[in-house]
Order: sequence, then structure tokens, then C-alpha cells
Amino acid sequence: MILRGEVYDVDLGRPVGHEPAHRRPALVVSSDVVSNSVGRLVAVVPITSRCYGLRSHVELDSGESGLAHASFARCDQLRFVAVERLYRRRGSASLSEVASIDTALRFVLDL
Repeated sequence: MILRGEVYDVDLGRPVGHEPAHRRPALVVSSDVVSNSVGRLVAVVPITSRCYGLRSHVELDSGESGLAHASFARCDQLRFVAVERLYRRRGSASLSEVASIDTALRFVLDL
């Protein structure tokens, strides 16, 4: 079962332009229903260790997330990937971090 707010190592493949790529942590942002449906696709936002100071990036603490250090969910790099690209579950974001990600996604998608 893939749950919203979980952090996984994800293979994002080869980059084109400024896309995040290769195997890296990413946070699941699609609903539990979508992530576990017959379509076998999941929406993720890649995670980086670099702070760019952008409104669309949300800081994630280490610990429960399974990340080695504070990192940033890049909500401006939202992607849908096949569930087969998810390799290892690291942990999950806190409820307040997920709420901040929701706010950043509304900003990025103009919702």
C-alpha cells in the first residue's frame, strides 16, 4: 500500500533540461486511491538537499522521513511515475509538512 506523504527512493530516469533525475528520494503527493489504483501511477515531488529559497520548496526534517538530513520537497517538479519506479520506502513526512506541501502545490498549480 502506497500512502500519501510517504518518502520513497524513486528512479526518475535520465534528465532532460533541468529535470531532477536518477535515483533520489521523492515524496508521494497523489491520493491513496490514485496511488493504489489499477493505473499503477503515483504523483511524486522529488527531494533535494539544496536550499534554493523558493516558495515552491518545502523543508523536510530528517528522522521520521527517513532522510539523513534536512531536505527540500521540490513541489515545482511534480511528476507522475509508474509504481515500479518506487524502490525503497524511507519513511513519511509529518502532517504539518504535508500541509505545507499542499500549500506549495496550490501555488505551483494555481489552484
